[in-house]
Amino acid sequence: MKNIQNTIIMLAACAVSCTSFSPEIETVLKQAGNNRTELEKVLKHYGKTPADSLKLRAAEFLITNMPGKRSEYYEAPWNDVATALLRWTSSSDKQMVANTYRLGKPVIKEDVKYITADYLINNIELAFKVWREQPWGKYIPFDVFCEEILPYRLDIEPLENWREKALASFADLNRSFKDDSTITAVEACSKVNDLLPRFRLDKDFPAMNYSQLMASTRGPCDAMAALAVFSMRALGIPVTFDFTQLWPNLGHGHTWNTVRDSTGRHLSFMGAESNPGVPHLGSIALKNKVYRRTFAKRPLSVNDKSFSLVFQDNIVDVSGEHEGFYKLNIPVKYPPAGQAGYAYLAGKHFSQWIIVGWGVIDGDTIRYAPVGSQVQYLPVWYVAGGLQPAGDVFALDKDGKIFSVSNEHKPFKGPHILSKAAPCIIPMRDFDMGGEGVAFHDIDNYNSQIEGDEYRRSHGDMNSFPVDVEKGTNIAWSAPGEWLLYTVEVRDAGEYQLSISVSTLLEPTFHLEVDSRNVSGPISVSPTGGWANWTWYPDKPLRIHLTAGTHQIKYYLESGENNLHEMKLEYSK
Repeated sequence: MKNIQNTIIMLAACAVSCTSFSPEIETVLKQAGNNRTELEKVLKHYGKTPADSLKLRAAEFLITNMPGKRSEYYEAPWNDVATALLRWTSSSDKQMVANTYRLGKPVIKEDVKYITADYLINNIELAFKVWREQPWGKYIPFDVFCEEILPYRLDIEPLENWREKALASFADLNRSFKDDSTITAVEACSKVNDLLPRFRLDKDFPAMNYSQLMASTRGPCDAMAALAVFSMRALGIPVTFDFTQLWPNLGHGHTWNTVRDSTGRHLSFMGAESNPGVPHLGSIALKNKVYRRTFAKRPLSVNDKSFSLVFQDNIVDVSGEHEGFYKLNIPVKYPPAGQAGYAYLAGKHFSQWIIVGWGVIDGDTIRYAPVGSQVQYLPVWYVAGGLQPAGDVFALDKDGKIFSVSNEHKPFKGPHILSKAAPCIIPMRDFDMGGEGVAFHDIDNYNSQIEGDEYRRSHGDMNSFPVDVEKGTNIAWSAPGEWLLYTVEVRDAGEYQLSISVSTLLEPTFHLEVDSRNVSGPISVSPTGGWANWTWYPDKPLRIHLTAGTHQIKYYLESGENNLHEMKLEYSK
């Protein structure tokens, strides 16, 4: 009897030790070190019965893609962390803040070395449960489920049992979903999003988990999108985390969400802010590329990851899902001076060129994946650790037509004609083309008005930002020292009366120049009663003598702030 028991024990031990895994899984298990047994428990748990074959594939998906995933957090109490980081940006002595709140250094825990079998199994069970129970679950393929519902983490937030917490938080809503066989994932997404707390935008917070996001309701757009991902996925709603690396006309990037409908389309929305179908900043702003964060590691199309966020291995290019994005075939104008490894595409960001994508070299042509319209680009080679132009600067119009771009100074929709026949009224938004320091000067290098930038770009001016053209109509958010230039063509020489349509709540001062000569002296403006109440200044139109030919008129703000609507020039004698 004893020999039989020993044989059974030996066979059981052999079954455990002789279990074979795929080379990919085995690689991860070796990285896990002492935590290997926890990961093996998960695989063996779902490998016992054929009925769990799909869950086993899900477990293999999570474990195969686990390397590189980690938690980074402060071990100090969350109220201390949140309070300290609330003043982090504006603090001149960040170390004093960290020391006072005893934050210490962030703790880093790699998932492969610390995650437990119980945690993974619980995550898998809850993910499968909502996938199978929700009415829209039958429209979600397994591969989509693995990316948009199953993942146990989003970023480097501290792990927690967020699925259970979200299911408890939205229990009544979740029951209503199960009772309504006609409800769609998009409709469910809107109902959940309506209940998420509104955020106060802030920055410098660490990556937060579900509980921390619900408690703080502060953070950047990344935090809002992350809360939507946790909340939706816990309820079986397939939601993604999308972003653009850098807006071409703003000083930062942006993040938002999408929800997958029953046809497989991804509809964008802004977590904790706006629902699918409602315009939001991520859907209306100009973008050169759109990427989606993934749990699975993607094989990179390039070997060099030194350029930018674009070349991380856990994102996928989804630019082609958006309107106004077009594939490009760019002829090689400048062959590389050396052995080029790749052809890249750089996007214009203010005065800098930022790598936003890469292309496939096909003879004398570079083929690029879809990119956004009304944005400047430069095809470049990567040679010996540096970038070399492969062609000239270009942009796309709204229809995807390629046109060349230059900083050449020239009139915008002009030149504006002055004659005896009729007054010439020039919208102040129609300042010359040529860019910063050539046709205008703007202090803050920021354009808060997307519509205004689109107005200029739609007429071929790719260098107008950061001038604030309010809703495509008026110049707004001005600052002392800023100026705008207008080219006019005088057909009838003589004296002209010049005035500017201004609105303000302050008492600004400006002057006017003709061909770089101050012809007005300081012009003081009184409050007009509102930023849309327009008054012509100076009170008595300025009289200037203009010879036949081309002249340049400059508006220069000396002090204060005002809005500008129109410039009027009328022949006097």
